Amino acid sequence: MSKISSDELSQQAYKKVKAMIMSKKLQPGQKIVQDKLAESLGISRTPLRSALQMLEAEYLVESVPRRGMMVKKYSDKEVIEIYDCRMALEEAAVKLFTENASHTQVAKIRKLFQPFLTQTPKIEVTAYKKADMEFHDSILQNCGNSFLYRLFQKGNLLFLIDIIGLIRPPEETLPEHMDIISAIEKKDANQAVIHTRNHLNLSRELIIKKIQD
Repeated sequence: MSKISSDELSQQAYKKVKAMIMSKKLQPGQKIVQDKLAESLGISRTPLRSALQMLEAEYLVESVPRRGMMVKKYSDKEVIEIYDCRMALEEAAVKLFTENASHTQVAKIRKLFQPFLTQTPKIEVTAYKKADMEFHDSILQNCGNSFLYRLFQKGNLLFLIDIIGLIRPPEETLPEHMDIISAIEKKDANQAVIHTRNHLNLSRELIIKKIQD
């Protein structure tokens, strides 16, 4: 059996630690005890250090003076910056998606929210959050610009948004999602962009208000 190279070990460690961060087994602000983590992964500290360097480049971990390596915890300012990046990329993506998406792809995003249209007065948050993530990811993934989607993935923006969580209740955002879908179905790219901008900006403004309060 061939020996696994150090680069392969580093890539494996990178994927495993990233999965732990994304599943929140490693929480934002948590100190990474490298000896313990390397032992649990069955590797030495060398490939783990390489993996952490890759994750630091993706803003998922950070080296804090006198504290060591920590899972990245985002400041209020950084959350706003994440939303600014998100808005710029999603507005471009929804325009392209409206112009290029197939009937099947559009039907898929409408189907995501169908179960919630009859859930009154309270929508089940966990299921809605999953549908919300799939909705935005589907538009980005199928917009017809693979480089734009890779930029979104490289920045881990959906993951970071997931960490932030739902800013507003489903009962408030569901009609906004349906307005975006209706504009897409009508092939009205301008309206789809406007609805997307309004949808995201309302959440952004709420974050700013919470910061100021």
